[in-house]
Amino acid sequence: MRMLNEKNKRENQNRTGEDRRKNKTETAAGLNTPELTDRRWTDRFSYFCTVFSMIVLFVIMIYLSFASFLETTDMNMNNSMLENVEYHKDNFIFNLVMLVLFSFIVFVYSRLIKRVDVRIIISACIFAVLVMGLVWTFSSLSAPTHDSLIVSRAAYKASLGDYSDIDSDYFKRFPFQLGYVFFSEIIIRLFNTGDNYLVIEVINVICLAVSYLAVLMSVRIMFRSEKTVKICALLMVFCFPAILFCTFTYGNIPGLMFASLAVWQYLGVKGKSLKSDILHGVLCALFIGISVSIKKNYMIVMAAILIIAVVRAIERKRFLHLACALLCVVSVWGCSAAVVRLYEGRAGCEFGDGIPMISWLAMGLNESEIAPGWYNGKYTVTNFHENGMDTELAAEDSVKEIKERLEFFREDKTYAGDFFGEKIISQWNEPTYQSIWTNQVRGRYGDMGKIASWVCGDGEAKVKGFMDLYMQFVYAMTACAALLIIKKRDIVSALFGVVIIGGFLYHTLFEAKSQYAISYFILMIPLAAYALDYACGKADGLFKAVKEAWNAKKIKNKARG
Repeated sequence: MRMLNEKNKRENQNRTGEDRRKNKTETAAGLNTPELTDRRWTDRFSYFCTVFSMIVLFVIMIYLSFASFLETTDMNMNNSMLENVEYHKDNFIFNLVMLVLFSFIVFVYSRLIKRVDVRIIISACIFAVLVMGLVWTFSSLSAPTHDSLIVSRAAYKASLGDYSDIDSDYFKRFPFQLGYVFFSEIIIRLFNTGDNYLVIEVINVICLAVSYLAVLMSVRIMFRSEKTVKICALLMVFCFPAILFCTFTYGNIPGLMFASLAVWQYLGVKGKSLKSDILHGVLCALFIGISVSIKKNYMIVMAAILIIAVVRAIERKRFLHLACALLCVVSVWGCSAAVVRLYEGRAGCEFGDGIPMISWLAMGLNESEIAPGWYNGKYTVTNFHENGMDTELAAEDSVKEIKERLEFFREDKTYAGDFFGEKIISQWNEPTYQSIWTNQVRGRYGDMGKIASWVCGDGEAKVKGFMDLYMQFVYAMTACAALLIIKKRDIVSALFGVVIIGGFLYHTLFEAKSQYAISYFILMIPLAAYALDYACGKADGLFKAVKEAWNAKKIKNKARG
């Protein structure tokens, strides 16, 4: 017993000596100071934000992964609205095998391109996307219909000085569409396209390619790994839903381009050069302002940038991040307001505030002929007109509807669970994101080419099957990435994850539509690539260890012989 006590005493003395030396070293280095304590607090705050957001992302992605492995949502035209959602059981074992196979393919790819310059890989990716997008556009020859036709035709007429379509009930209901009208009008004027909107579809292809470039450059800054960039480039090439979606003349893809550019520029604010930081901050604000004016949903990207900027400002005590965030808010408000004022002046009318945002929440909490929470004009357009196109009165009715609906959910929790479960699966487990459907239901400038005819006809099941496996793969790897980012302890690496969380939560409550999810799905690809980079690194180390052990065994056997 005495020997044990003496041993403990020696250990305590050694520990005390070590602590004393550590404190002495820290004091000498100027580390054991109030500034260091302050810095440690801000680091802990940043880490807490990273952990919290990535745990939320992990839960979301695990849920979506398991759902995608067990069943698939199919988008087809089997109802009166030509927009129908059906659910089919999936083969779990087959999906698991394919997940392993896809991972092995990426591992082989990562070894093959190890010495290839990352710029060559990025260039190849962008070139492939441009070629595939253009081939698809001219094979589909899709023409806009419904809302996309209304905004495209309004832009065309505005380019001729005819504002009859602008001064209509449609834009009094949806004044936020004017940003995309302005974008389309610029293209129509530049290329003198007339009422043929194929050029706008070609511009969509270019916008998608630029989006990919911006995302790849952002990945390079976020994860500081060229291998992650290379893997991300490979995955992007096989994101066929994005390619097929380019024929949809709407604000989704142009808005994504400007949002991606905004993220890239924000990541350039590093605190090393004031002049450089100001330039990146101004460009970030300009791009996010244009993005939101074209498509309001990209407010979610702006919100993510604001959250990361605030955390970084606290973490590093560099208030330039707060200035960038404030500039983004001003830009978003200014760009949207400027476009509305421009058309009010040109058309000689006033648009008002349109259908209140709260009405989309009322719609998102109700049933639809398509699926829970999908489009139902009763709660938006009809409600707005019944209230004399008065935004405030329409908002009051929507609030009443929301309260009644929430009370109904509270009383019947089983129904509420089924409602939101089906709503989530209907939009996030639909692997085409309506990219095939949108080419099937639109008008035509001519007969479909062989490629589009096959994809939208005989080959539809096969294409959807690949998209399903690809989606599962990205979802599973994104879930893994969430855990790795926690380990990385870097709030900047969580930026895309925060955007995805925002998109998921927003569309869980507001209007649902699987095509809305495609923008967030594209932003999952970099996270999937990061997880695959880590996995490939571990597999590479195991491969080398096995190889070394094999060679050592051969040498040993040779020596014995």
